[in-house]
Amino acid sequence: MQQRRKTIFLALVATVVALNLFLVGLLTVALGEAKLRKEAEVRTTVDNLARLLDQSVSSSIRGIDQSLREVQLHLERSLRNQTPLDDAEVVAQVSFHESWLAQIAELRVSDERGNVLLGHGVTPGTRVNYGDRDFFVMHRAHDDGRTLASKLLYGRISGTWITVFSRRYNHPDGRFAGVVTAAVPVQHFQQLLAGLQMGPRGIALMRDTDLTLIARAPSLDAPAGRVGSQGGSQELADLLASGQSHATFYSARTADGVNRTNAYRKLALMPAFVVVGMGEEDYLAQWRADVRKAAILSGLFLLVTVCTAWLLWRLIRANERAHRRSQILLQNASDGIHIIDRQGRVIEASDAFCRMLGVPRSEAIGMNVAQWDVALSEAEIRALIERVHASREVTTFETTHRRSDGSERAVEITAFSLDLHGQPVIFGSARDITERKQADENLRIAATAFDSQVAMLITDAQQCIVRVNAAFTDVTGYAADEVIGQTPHMLSSGRHDAAFYALMWSDLNERGSWQGEIWNRRKSGEIYPQALSIGAVKDEHGRVTHYVSTFIDITSNKSSEEQVRKLAFFDPLTQLPNRRLLLERLEHAVRSCALHKGKGALLVVDLDNFKSVNDTAGHHEGDMLLEQVSRILQNCVREEDTVARLGSDEFVVMLEALSEDDMEAARHAEIVGTKILQALHRTFQLGSSEHRGSASIGITLFGENPAESVDEPLKRADLAMAQAKLAGRNHLCFFDPQMQADIHARAELDAGLWSALEKGQFFLQYQPQVSADRRIIGVEALVRWRHPERGMVSPADFIPVAEENGLIVPLGRWVIETACVQLAQWAADPAKADLSIAVNVSARQFRQERFVADVCEILDRTGADPARLELELTESSLVTDVESVIRKMDALKARGVCFSLDDFGTGYSSLAYLKRLPLDQLKIDQGFVRDILDDPNDAAIARTVIVLAESLGLRVIAEGVETEAQSAFLGAQGCHAYQGYLFSRPLNVADLEAFLAAWRP
Repeated sequence: MQQRRKTIFLALVATVVALNLFLVGLLTVALGEAKLRKEAEVRTTVDNLARLLDQSVSSSIRGIDQSLREVQLHLERSLRNQTPLDDAEVVAQVSFHESWLAQIAELRVSDERGNVLLGHGVTPGTRVNYGDRDFFVMHRAHDDGRTLASKLLYGRISGTWITVFSRRYNHPDGRFAGVVTAAVPVQHFQQLLAGLQMGPRGIALMRDTDLTLIARAPSLDAPAGRVGSQGGSQELADLLASGQSHATFYSARTADGVNRTNAYRKLALMPAFVVVGMGEEDYLAQWRADVRKAAILSGLFLLVTVCTAWLLWRLIRANERAHRRSQILLQNASDGIHIIDRQGRVIEASDAFCRMLGVPRSEAIGMNVAQWDVALSEAEIRALIERVHASREVTTFETTHRRSDGSERAVEITAFSLDLHGQPVIFGSARDITERKQADENLRIAATAFDSQVAMLITDAQQCIVRVNAAFTDVTGYAADEVIGQTPHMLSSGRHDAAFYALMWSDLNERGSWQGEIWNRRKSGEIYPQALSIGAVKDEHGRVTHYVSTFIDITSNKSSEEQVRKLAFFDPLTQLPNRRLLLERLEHAVRSCALHKGKGALLVVDLDNFKSVNDTAGHHEGDMLLEQVSRILQNCVREEDTVARLGSDEFVVMLEALSEDDMEAARHAEIVGTKILQALHRTFQLGSSEHRGSASIGITLFGENPAESVDEPLKRADLAMAQAKLAGRNHLCFFDPQMQADIHARAELDAGLWSALEKGQFFLQYQPQVSADRRIIGVEALVRWRHPERGMVSPADFIPVAEENGLIVPLGRWVIETACVQLAQWAADPAKADLSIAVNVSARQFRQERFVADVCEILDRTGADPARLELELTESSLVTDVESVIRKMDALKARGVCFSLDDFGTGYSSLAYLKRLPLDQLKIDQGFVRDILDDPNDAAIARTVIVLAESLGLRVIAEGVETEAQSAFLGAQGCHAYQGYLFSRPLNVADLEAFLAAWRP
């Protein structure tokens, strides 16, 4: 015993030492990793700040570069037009860009000798010359067409440190004309640096490649911190010499004596670099605080573990004494003797008690009462223990124990409270009374279950079937030995979902019973309805032990109910829904339309001359006709639509879930109505007689007003049906006359388009296209329709319909072929041989697989010069399958065909795709040209399109030019060609040729 105590003591000491060493090691590793993570995070942060600073500086430089480019272009355009540099327009242009750059730089213009002529701070008395500046010398010596950035300079006009960005501009013959400069004060860069969040000891600085200081934040009141001073650490000098674009480094030898982690980044657009650093004292402050906390935590942990080991040692000594005393008392008892503490844990148990639970004694010690007692909840166990302790008397009660093998035994417990070594405990004696309880239970089941003559089923608390009676076998077909041990789920029909059973068990658990109707399955597989009642059998403690179910077969009752329902909701002759069911469905459909923003339609179908059938052939033949009509109507609609009979010869068809658009919904309703008219316009065989049938149909839409009563759509449809009868029967009519007229007009236009193409009613007109020097360079082919009755039909009316019905494909092919025939004819006339014809191609036509083959076949057949054919695409042709568009354009470009992008800027064109498209020309939409002199936005858009086309090497043509002022403005911006009423309206071939003969540039 003494040796065992010594071993335990040494083990406790070793455990305390090991735990404290483990904690110290763990904290050391964690703090080390935390420091490494923090340093890596700081390196990432300063690198991101340096990148952000680089982007901010680059963004400003790009804006300066764009302004310098535009001033350069304007100055060169003025020199081409022999406009002096002191002209008001030139001065206004420079002033505009000067004001735009006012927050960043000072814009100035010098001549070829370096004399500053225009710009910020320049007055007639200004005598400043750039002739000796490095950037001026470089521009005068080399025309490299790019913007130069200088190192730090001292401004002669501003009197402060600046960085100069400059571009060369030339005379029309390419000679050096002067320099446009933008001087950026160092205060601009100082503001960019000051905006960074770097902490109290952080720093951001900017130096040129000579290590001359441009800006520093925060400012340093020392020679090394003044703008224009040269300096910098050895690390910066090494990085600059290595040629690296960016890097991070640690600096312990800074000018202000602060250790920092820094990020270096060389600027791409000017000869300078930036450095962003964060102070080590700032970013490691929290880590050092965590080190102090860890030291305190280690001390507290040492104190706690020592105290815990001491208390544990005392507890071990006490347990040894208690163990010796209890062994003698417990091991020879016949009942299951066990001692538990106030928490319900076993502190001693006899062999009989361990056998009762089916566990060895080593497992029994320490078990809680809740681990084997299944009759009482944990709260009830705690209350019982407190009651036994408080009463100090012997308490006897019954409960249920679960053995280790899962079986359960009923036991009787005798318990009383006592003190053991000063601690209150409960002494308990357990006796197995399972056989006695089983006998009592059998008596209760027999008394409850088998006094009834209805079908009965009894399950245990786990829903396993334990008994059934003879009536159960009669109803279900299952014998007792086939179901005992199974669950009632074997009788399930599959018609009820999980929610149904969840609700049933909820009621059963709350009230102890449930009644209702349910569908189950017989042994034969037949599904039948039951009237089912379920009751719970509980013991003396109110716990459920069994469930007793009684049920009867109600198949005959259900058949009667179904028959009553059919009589109430369905027409007995046709088996179609009657008025009552129709109104219910119509009400639901109106609500659905309001929810889903759709429309529905009602069609009232009335048979023509039905009364004559009853009068001549008899009511029997009339009923036969109604039955045949009902079947025809059902075949004419979708499965989700409703066909109802209101009475006599009047039927109603309800169409649901139609389009949100009234016209589309009406067109669908008209299609169904026409289908019904055609199906009913036939000869019906009625026994020994025949009847030539037809019908009148009234149509109305519903769903527009969810608040209207369901009778209103029926009234409107009835009125429309009456109008159809007045129109001569065998006819359909919409309630809204204007809607009906619109549908008919669109249908006539749809049908007339195909006929027009077949009968040659289409012809082409040509609108001339004029170059900047007033030469006719080509024409645009425009399709026109001359209807024999309606006269000229506007393209705005028939082109959208042609797009929708697919006629645009053969019509577009006809336009291309007609234009190519005209090109072939003009090729023989020297005066017209150089003219090109532009043809609009729709997106639907261009997406056709055979489009390229069709164009090539037309060119081969007509002999037209492909270089004179220009296909105009709209931006809608580019929004899908861009790769396919490019392949088709490349194939036609290989044949010499030209491409123009029509209405550019009115849609959405990705510039990434635009630069890949093999285009020859951009066309400025007439919507921008119309107000180009009054609307600055339209003027800016037109100017942007021209600059974009020039940068991509494309021609530009403006359409819709109607005045000389518009033409002059566009010409001043660099537009190449024009088209519009200023020059000519669209003309037919004869008028065009007369126009060409009379045209003088």
